Amino acid sequence: MNALPEIAVRRWRILASAMLSFFAVGMTFFAVPPLIGTLRASFALSNLEIGLLMGAIAVPAIVLSVPLGSALDRWPPRAAGLAGLGVMLVGAVAFAVAPGYGWLLAGRLAFGAGALLMNLLLARMISVAFAGREVALAMGLFTGTYAAGMIVLFSVHPLLERSLGWRGEMGLLAVLVLAAMPLHAVAIPRSLPEGERRRDPATGRAVPLPLLALGVAWMLYFVPFSAVATFAPEWAGSGPSGLLVTSIITWVALFGTPVAGGLIDRTGNATLWCVAGLGLLALTLGLMCAGLLPAIVAMAMLGVVSSVVPPAFYSLPARLVAAERVGLAFGFITALSNLGTVIGPAVAGAVRDATPVWAVVWGILAAVAGAGAAVVIFARPSPTAGGPA
Repeated sequence: MNALPEIAVRRWRILASAMLSFFAVGMTFFAVPPLIGTLRASFALSNLEIGLLMGAIAVPAIVLSVPLGSALDRWPPRAAGLAGLGVMLVGAVAFAVAPGYGWLLAGRLAFGAGALLMNLLLARMISVAFAGREVALAMGLFTGTYAAGMIVLFSVHPLLERSLGWRGEMGLLAVLVLAAMPLHAVAIPRSLPEGERRRDPATGRAVPLPLLALGVAWMLYFVPFSAVATFAPEWAGSGPSGLLVTSIITWVALFGTPVAGGLIDRTGNATLWCVAGLGLLALTLGLMCAGLLPAIVAMAMLGVVSSVVPPAFYSLPARLVAAERVGLAFGFITALSNLGTVIGPAVAGAVRDATPVWAVVWGILAAVAGAGAAVVIFARPSPTAGGPA
């Protein structure tokens, strides 16, 4: 029996499992911003150290994304996913019990390694299961769970920290990772379709220009996005009010990503949507730099950006390379996006240590987003690469 129809039939189960696992990733990725005051007081951290802690979760992806992405074109997906969730669980527990800053970093690094494997695997599985049908919609639902993780965490953090302490709150995130394992084991197939496992030597190893442009632009998106996720709560008012205002980004994205995904599927021009999303990001940060936007409006505009950009980017790799290299393509762009995730909070934190003026931070990030909009123009599939742009 051809496995490709089988994986297409179970595509919604695969998506449900992917959404739960990615929700767990999102909850832990955004765990640092609500804890900035607590961690600063408990461990005497500088803004730079906090920025590094936020970005540490992305460090493994810088060196492991490409080899892992290539390996996932061949590895059995169910076993690989369970291994990734296991590593995430170890990292979450290490962070919750950390006696010092080194343990905090180690926990973020370990969780990041497991989350990387899951990110690559789940994007790979969705691109195969939804090939030729509803792929941008599926990616919109998938990436929207990341936003949901931030919403839930920012909303319930004050209550959880008061009732359980910050360590108990982080322990609940470990339980969430554990809960994702049974659904993954049931929904994800043991093996990839035969045609997806074969590697064609004729495809070569060179990174095509459109994929290179996509990866660089994805990195230039994550530099400002990760910095905003880390420091916008303080800019928007600090404390619970700042968290609630910043969570507007993810409230908009939660409902906006499926809508944007459906529109991208209908228009068939994902590259143009990438340009528009990055352009809006640059405009919003520029207006924040000039002090022309109230925090609520700024976060709503960034929510629109977060609705459009991820599904547009995630729908493109399968259209830029041959089918047997899709995992490698996701690995390549993920390596660069995580480099951006490391750079963004660290640079923003260093600038905040150097000057109290927020305009400098937002101005630098606006320029980075504008550069991303210019680069992504070149991420256009060739007519033979597998579908419309």
